[in-house]
Amino acid sequence: MTAASSRKLYDRAVKKINRRDFKGALNIANQIIRDAGENSNSASLTGALYIDIGPAVQEIGVVEKGISLIERFMSSIISNPINIPGIYYNLANGYAALFDFGIKENPYYGLFEKTELDTAKDCYLKALKNKPKENALLSKIYVNLANCLDKKGRDIDALEYYEKVLKLKPEHAMALGNKGMALAYYSRISAEHQITFFREAHSLISQALKLGVLPESVNYFKKKLKSIERLFPNKKLLKNPLKFPAYTIESDSKIEEFLVKFCLKNKLYLNICNFCQKCDAAIGDTIVIKKMTVPVKSNLDDDVFLRLSKYLNQIKQDFVTARFLLILSRYEGLNLNFVDKRVRIIDTLDYSMHNIYIELVKVAFRIFYDILDKIAYFISDYLNLAIPEKEISFRGIWYSDFQNKVIQSKIKGTKNHSLNAIFDIHKDLEKGGQYENLRKTRNALTHRFIKVGMLQESEDEENMTEDTLVKDTLELARVVRNSIVYLIQFLYIKEAKKEKDVEKPIVPLIAREVPDDLKSDRRK
Repeated sequence: MTAASSRKLYDRAVKKINRRDFKGALNIANQIIRDAGENSNSASLTGALYIDIGPAVQEIGVVEKGISLIERFMSSIISNPINIPGIYYNLANGYAALFDFGIKENPYYGLFEKTELDTAKDCYLKALKNKPKENALLSKIYVNLANCLDKKGRDIDALEYYEKVLKLKPEHAMALGNKGMALAYYSRISAEHQITFFREAHSLISQALKLGVLPESVNYFKKKLKSIERLFPNKKLLKNPLKFPAYTIESDSKIEEFLVKFCLKNKLYLNICNFCQKCDAAIGDTIVIKKMTVPVKSNLDDDVFLRLSKYLNQIKQDFVTARFLLILSRYEGLNLNFVDKRVRIIDTLDYSMHNIYIELVKVAFRIFYDILDKIAYFISDYLNLAIPEKEISFRGIWYSDFQNKVIQSKIKGTKNHSLNAIFDIHKDLEKGGQYENLRKTRNALTHRFIKVGMLQESEDEENMTEDTLVKDTLELARVVRNSIVYLIQFLYIKEAKKEKDVEKPIVPLIAREVPDDLKSDRRK
């Protein structure tokens, strides 16, 4: 059988899949393999078909057959660069499907463990790295990667990828529906904005159903709609379209105005409306621990709520400081050249650059990264991990045996998807992870040097242009921002469970906020 004949059969099978005739499609896939034999062309075509058909017919063996075919001929298939994004996308779908079979048996499957979902995520990222040229394929990769991240508890990361899809295609049904689902989950920490989040989630899921989602997703979305509707005695609220007033930027100086615009553009505020930006709630670092169920103690120094709030205060202040240093390095309305005026710098003939603007970015990078260790400290205290203070780190907190990667029993016992999200970010910073370059840059900045040059023939974690350093710092800032939000989500979910288990009446204690005019004694 020729490649063209195999392609025609493949197209017929796809049409049958679209008509939900999965058995007919499976018969065609088997025919391609039978008539064409196993080779790189038939493997790429039938592998994709088996992976799509397997979940629909609820046969894990069909999915495994598709993955096996693709992997056996992978090197030959990707020898043609055009095939790379698509084949990694199909392979990722296969591993994501295997994970879905596992999670049906156990809703906590994969938490704090390496599973098929990790392989799926890596394959989606490889597909993106190879820059798909067709928007249709790019949209599919974004949606499925977002779904993958959402299953790991990383709903904020997922929301960002759904937004990428909707910029390419505003009426992408699955992106709309899944964004609504992620918003509904995210609403757990939205406090006074919770009703708005639920209304937005309901609107998005309703739109998705009208546009037409995948048939196997219809009941999933309808079930969520009904659960949201039960929260609204007045159903008219859900029928009326949401109206947002938009935000207004108020500032006392040009640099403050630049700061607000920079934070909005790069989504660097620590608040639950940061990704939305449809009203004034998007401006400011308002995220706090709103409530906890703790024993009443006369010694306030031993109060868990106040102690953890103290940690979060410092985490936020570190983030705000790092962010300001980054912004200061980008602000052109203030000339900082005087800082370097009497600093003698030797020309080392390698085009390396040394100035206050670059150093501000470097310091911002280090502060952002150091926040991760403070997040680890918070988790250790909250879960009573009994790790000596000086040994707590973002790399090591997860393991009782770092060498063999044995997860702490108290961490695993939380069965908490938001804590798993932070753990997944930790894995992304490790060897082979998505953010490995950020960890290497941090180590070079802290322990050695990085060269920022006007010209760079090739760039890596220790040799880069100023633009790359800024881009990496912004990426790190967003990673840390998400980690902080996941930390609060983790605590809120744990505290909600704890509150349900308390039999005695709970007496609310109100914690006061420090007003702006008392934050610094240097203000006139």
